[in-house]
Amino acid sequence: MPVSGPSSATALTLAARVAQLMADPRLTPATAAGLQGIVALGGLALLLSGALQIVFALLGLARLARVVPQPVLAGFMNSAALLVVLAQVPLLLDLPLGSRPSLGSLDAVHPAALALGLGTAGAIWLLAWRWPRLPAALLGLAAGTAVHALWSTLGGAPTAGASIGTLSSSWPWPPALLPLLWPAGLDLVLAHAGPLALTALALATIGALESSLNVRAVDQFLNTRHDPRRELLVVGCANMVCGLLGGLPLVALRTRALATLRAGGRGRLAVLVGPAALGLLYVFGGPLLAVLPLPVLAGVMLVVAVGLADRWTGRLLARWWVGDRSHDLLLGLGVVALVVGTTLWKGMVAGVGLGALLSLVAFASRMNRSLVHDCYLASARPSRRIYPAPVEARLRPLRAGIVVFELDGALFFGSGDKLLDEADKLGAGCRWLVLDLRRVSAIDESGARALQQMVARLKARAIQVDLAGLFEGSIASQALRSFGLHLPHWPDADRAIEAAEYRLLGEAGADPDADANGPGDVRSMAEVPLAESSLLAGLDAAQVAVVAAQLQARHLQTGEVLFAEGEAADRLYVVGKGSISILSTPDKHGHTQRYLSVSPGMVIGETAMLDGGGRTAGAVADAPAVVYALTLAALNEIGHTHPAMAIALHRNLALHLSQRLRSAAEAWRASGH
Repeated sequence: MPVSGPSSATALTLAARVAQLMADPRLTPATAAGLQGIVALGGLALLLSGALQIVFALLGLARLARVVPQPVLAGFMNSAALLVVLAQVPLLLDLPLGSRPSLGSLDAVHPAALALGLGTAGAIWLLAWRWPRLPAALLGLAAGTAVHALWSTLGGAPTAGASIGTLSSSWPWPPALLPLLWPAGLDLVLAHAGPLALTALALATIGALESSLNVRAVDQFLNTRHDPRRELLVVGCANMVCGLLGGLPLVALRTRALATLRAGGRGRLAVLVGPAALGLLYVFGGPLLAVLPLPVLAGVMLVVAVGLADRWTGRLLARWWVGDRSHDLLLGLGVVALVVGTTLWKGMVAGVGLGALLSLVAFASRMNRSLVHDCYLASARPSRRIYPAPVEARLRPLRAGIVVFELDGALFFGSGDKLLDEADKLGAGCRWLVLDLRRVSAIDESGARALQQMVARLKARAIQVDLAGLFEGSIASQALRSFGLHLPHWPDADRAIEAAEYRLLGEAGADPDADANGPGDVRSMAEVPLAESSLLAGLDAAQVAVVAAQLQARHLQTGEVLFAEGEAADRLYVVGKGSISILSTPDKHGHTQRYLSVSPGMVIGETAMLDGGGRTAGAVADAPAVVYALTLAALNEIGHTHPAMAIALHRNLALHLSQRLRSAAEAWRASGH
């Protein structure tokens, strides 16, 4: 709905330049030449502003309006509505043209004019509510004009308000810039070139911003999306034409767009018919326009002003009214109120600028508040590695020294201090901090510096920092590499917690085979004898020999698949050496999800074998490994030949599953669920 017209902000900007031009003795408005020179120079500034707006559009600057925060846009919309209301007050009170309401002017107020204006507004609202398909504004205008004429005919006192009166009937002189082509005109251009260029830049900037905000407001009304580049090109071309005619600056006007839409106009035809109807009405309908009462027009504009008010602000006020006092709601309403107040006091540019600044501060505050999405101990959410019972018993108290921070959002200048504050709160028992960066959307220089500072401060307290959620090509990994920050990192928090568990076991002397440099060699810990495995626990040497005779050894290299998801399951496996991880099917990026990892002495694949279902996930060797397979047929054979031994084996499998379930339940309980 590309309808445009003059706006107060751009008109006043041009008026300020006109006032300065009038200080030039050659441009006195008392002479025809001076008046033509003023109009020509003003038109030149407007022509240049239109050209600049076209350049803005071609450079893609029109899209910047889309990043204006919603509270700023709402404040702009509400201030426009209030300005329309305030402009109608003198007309509703029938005060002299150009005067402002004051206590001293109360004696000149005519109540009949106020009643006529408010009655017109009320009639339009009633018609629009009861019969929405009727042209309520036009009918209200006609009814108010009829009442005013009847009141005047009957000689009603006091007066019901003045009328528009006779309009100027002179046509604009198209070659408005022609005087500048004369020698004297060129001298004027050179004399005022600098101020005119600044005026053109101001007009282009203010007009582009106001047009973009107005069109965004129409988008919200229609639930559509416009092409900001195309709209600004249209406004720029229109201003170049207006500059040639010596007209006023144009912006995309929400007032005219919504009026056209509410009247049923849609598409290009309505846009073309609007200016044509205005021109015909002005040229041929002068006598009709002259009798229109100003209070009635003011009543129509009150209805327009209500339509201009922002709906989002209304919803916030409704939430506040029912008792919502949340920080974000109060902050949003506060920004809206400040934008409205500043716009009414200092103008649109000041209001929008202040609102954008406050929104930036509010954004930084929100990001600072929400950076650490979650904080938990490894005792609440241990790694998915399944340890032998003795190792698990030694590891359980050590997990309280592993803390995980889940970060969410951007790590930037507004949130870096929050990370430092949270790190400083770590207790004396903390030995390892894992930063989960998988939800971090961006890292700037300040955020990277805060991370470096945090690592140095924690190192002085003997706390190791590892990063998680980093993989090749991720935003966080690219940012940290570009800033020269190199820390131990893992694909996810689960792997990082596992690495910390191994290192704490090694430091505590609980695992003599652990390598302090990481879990890579820990996974290759010494082979556990079959007699010490969870499957054969409690069996004597003779029974172990019977079962061992049924086991089939298999050697795996790092990365070799033991079984794949969906395969038929006719056997279980005892891990004798190395490590086996149960993984999901790789996604389109090749990433897998680890469900659990099994250490030597543990059993895997037993559930699918017992219930007869297929493998629910795949199994891959983390390091060179040795596994022993016990088929279902072999287990049944043991049941036929050694029933008591088979019962013991099934009992061990049940205990194995019970321990895994109990560990999961304890972790769930410790996490606070």
